Amino acid sequence: MTEYGIDTGRIAELLVELGVSAQRHRLEILKRAVVAHGGRWDLPSDVSGVYEPALLSLQVFGVHAMAESLDELPRNWMRAAANIIEGGACRWSEAG
Repeated sequence: MTEYGIDTGRIAELLVELGVSAQRHRLEILKRAVVAHGGRWDLPSDVSGVYEPALLSLQVFGVHAMAESLDELPRNWMRAAANIIEGGACRWSEAG
């Protein structure tokens, strides 16, 4: 379902892919999703040790996440995405 620019079907698919992937591959998976589906990639570099601003952020399928480090960013996106899926499921079950 797509509501307010949030595509819950694609979010769920990406969550599954990230969930079965090793931590070291998750940032690259998110980057590919951003490029392929028109999200936002607000990172000057995706390599640790290269210039890192105080906050890093990305947005894909209507889910926005921020972090202080590259390691935290995929985990934060996954948490935000899971919260959206869970909240949507509760709302839809109450409406139905």
